[in-house]
Amino acid sequence: MNDIDILIVEDSLTQAEQLRYTLEQYDYHVTVSYNGLEAIENIKKRKPTIVISDVVMPEMDGYELCRQIKSDERFKDIPVILLTSLSEPVDVINGLKCGTSNFIIKPYNEQFLLSRIRHILANMELRKNGIAAEMGIEVFFAGQKHYLNSERIQILDLLLSTFENAVQKNIELEQSNKELTKALETIKILEADYRALLERNADAMVVVDTEGVIRYLNPAAEILLGRNKEELLGELFDFPVMAGETKEVNITRKDGVELIAEVRVADTNWEGNSALIATLRDVTDNVQLREKLISMSLTDELTGLCNRRGFLTLAQQQLALASRTKREVLLLYGDLDNLKWINDNLGHHEGDRALIETANILKNTFRDSDIIGRIGGDEFAILMLEVPVSSAEALIARLREKLDVRNAHKNYYKLSISVGITHYDPESNYTIEQMLVEADKSMYEQKRDKRH
Repeated sequence: MNDIDILIVEDSLTQAEQLRYTLEQYDYHVTVSYNGLEAIENIKKRKPTIVISDVVMPEMDGYELCRQIKSDERFKDIPVILLTSLSEPVDVINGLKCGTSNFIIKPYNEQFLLSRIRHILANMELRKNGIAAEMGIEVFFAGQKHYLNSERIQILDLLLSTFENAVQKNIELEQSNKELTKALETIKILEADYRALLERNADAMVVVDTEGVIRYLNPAAEILLGRNKEELLGELFDFPVMAGETKEVNITRKDGVELIAEVRVADTNWEGNSALIATLRDVTDNVQLREKLISMSLTDELTGLCNRRGFLTLAQQQLALASRTKREVLLLYGDLDNLKWINDNLGHHEGDRALIETANILKNTFRDSDIIGRIGGDEFAILMLEVPVSSAEALIARLREKLDVRNAHKNYYKLSISVGITHYDPESNYTIEQMLVEADKSMYEQKRDKRH
């Protein structure tokens, strides 16, 4: 088909090159013009066999291009195919008026376009043999009167191409409907599989709509929440959720059982609507273990008091509170006087017992809200919020009274504590470490006084 020249007129470079590639695969010789004016110049230089033109173009549209081709005796026999995305009935009349014989509606099937080209090539001899006599008629179409002066074969070709376009679009529509039906069937299968996976999932799964209303929950969720599906569907989900969030929530079931659940939330689609899916997992044991480990890291294993880390952590929090609220803080720093003698003469097991007894006496002397810690081998610290420094001597006296009571009943060794005092001034911005240093100095002064 090397003797067939096709001129493409298309202002879109991408569409022009795509069409050129398709036609050249079938050995057509192809030239491209990017607007109507350029196309006229190319036609004058080399008369093409067929012109394929877009309708909507700048400078000169496809109708005007076709009109100019058909008004020139040298080129009026060139068949013109108009590619259009227009679909109004009047477009057919405009095509007849300008002299085109074929419409192809975008987007088009390549094989359909090639079929139209072959049809035009086959009918070109009819045009040359004079069957294409003109006829002038007036028609009323789409509410308007039009006068047509067109060749019979042009009218026939245009009607055939319009019919073929309709048939082609109907075929494409039927194919699209089949694909859509298949896609919907696939979606139904996937939805069924999705539900089956949710039903079998060991984690509790709850689907809520954009208003937070529960639309689905699996059997594991019924067990975790302690309520059946009928009770929960249509109810508001108790926990505020946002896509991408992970949080721990406390749950109290209807039977009174309390547990902690980790909630993870993600976007999903449920029955064609946007929704959220929350995955709930019982992490009560994990949280309790974590809290136990945290407690162990902050607690002195022997006495049950705060260890040094725990005391410093809690005390610094109290100092920050005191600084914000301008409250007084009192710190007592105590040293068990004779622990070394007890360990050396009675054994470390008795030294441990002495430490435990001292810790219990401290617990019974001070308030539950006070922070008491064993911060060294024989060293203890007590931090008290909202206790003025003027109360320090009374507190120390009460501690000694409790020690005396203990010592009166156990004569094999006596417990004695040297105590240092310091207080926190909200204006000073002291850290707990600085306060401990000050109280330690005060304690050693008292210990030195005991020896003299």
